[in-house]
Amino acid sequence: MNAPNELALAAPPMRADGGFDYQNTGTRVILAPGAVDQLPTYVDELGCGRLMLICGPNTRRSRLFERVLQVLGPRIAVLLDQVPEHSSTVFVTEGADRAKRAGVDGLLALGGGSASDSAKGIAILMGEGGRIENHASRFIPPDQFTPKPLPAPKLPIIAIPTTASAAEVTPGLGLKDSQGRKLLFWDKTLACRLIILDPVAALDVPSGIMATTAMNGFAHCAEGLYSRLRNPISEALALQGIALFSKWLPEMVAYPTSVEARSGVLTAAHLSGMVISNSRVGIHHAICHCLGARGGLSHGVANSVMLPHCLTYNIPVAAAQIARIGAAMDAERYGTNASVDAAAALTAIRTMQSLAQVPVRLRDTGLDRALLPAIAQDTMSDRGLYFNPRRTDSVGAVLQLLEEAW
Repeated sequence: MNAPNELALAAPPMRADGGFDYQNTGTRVILAPGAVDQLPTYVDELGCGRLMLICGPNTRRSRLFERVLQVLGPRIAVLLDQVPEHSSTVFVTEGADRAKRAGVDGLLALGGGSASDSAKGIAILMGEGGRIENHASRFIPPDQFTPKPLPAPKLPIIAIPTTASAAEVTPGLGLKDSQGRKLLFWDKTLACRLIILDPVAALDVPSGIMATTAMNGFAHCAEGLYSRLRNPISEALALQGIALFSKWLPEMVAYPTSVEARSGVLTAAHLSGMVISNSRVGIHHAICHCLGARGGLSHGVANSVMLPHCLTYNIPVAAAQIARIGAAMDAERYGTNASVDAAAALTAIRTMQSLAQVPVRLRDTGLDRALLPAIAQDTMSDRGLYFNPRRTDSVGAVLQLLEEAW
């Protein structure tokens, strides 16, 4: 029996009349070289005077970190600078305790997806109380999904992303629990109030990291096209995101100091986050969540490797949608056109992987192959299977995908 205020869904809420339910967010997005220098004005407009700055060790050593400290000064009341690559329930709980003691009135996430996820998790705990584990969504395979309502008001979150993961765009997050499982959360009140996309600041990030995280963003767009919750708005955003990624990702790798290329990738990434804020993701992201939580892979690397395999898995039920991926890609660069089929789309994606110089096999990532069965089993509890167009009834199907990617 479901807990009070919970609703177990047996199938995504499709409308028989062809309509859709689209939830926009109240997020302000600013893309401009040097936008970080205007942070004090933006923070003051939000009414925040005591911020918790949340980042990881690598970001802590960056010039961007020093610049943010310089321009915000005493507005930063607490520094939480040891975000792990895959943020955890333990880290978020400790962070929320520190934030409460310091009386912070806003959260500033600086860096990649783990920093944004940590900020969202802290906001949940400060708003809802209790244990963070009790606020996670639940999925029972093959098709029972129980979202957890989280109605309490949340502190404003400001994000300055340095990768192309788009974690800062969505109202969702993932945290690793003490057993190594990925817990997923979704709360529309977590949408960032302000996102600063500064391509000059992003130049400090190696192009290889930007490339793998851009493959994550590209996967958001690809899965958004065939998700069981897709709609005309998310489809339009996905197609534009695909077009921008296919143009600017290879350019960024070829010319790492190009501010224009960084701007293009950051714009594409933001669009990808808008896509999954409504259409959600499928089996590809379900597997990648577990490759990270159980196997220790970075989310970008996992996405880089798994995408063509998971698209192939979905061709029997989503060939037309997958063909649209190829049609949206740069025709001159990838040899695609409006009449491309699913197989040609996959060829174009593999070409883009090569141009982006990202990993394409799990065996090349340092992953322990002995973990594949456990990763496959964990995937069966990930809500991505609920939104995937092809039903997945057995752990064997997931394990086969992992073995193919190996």
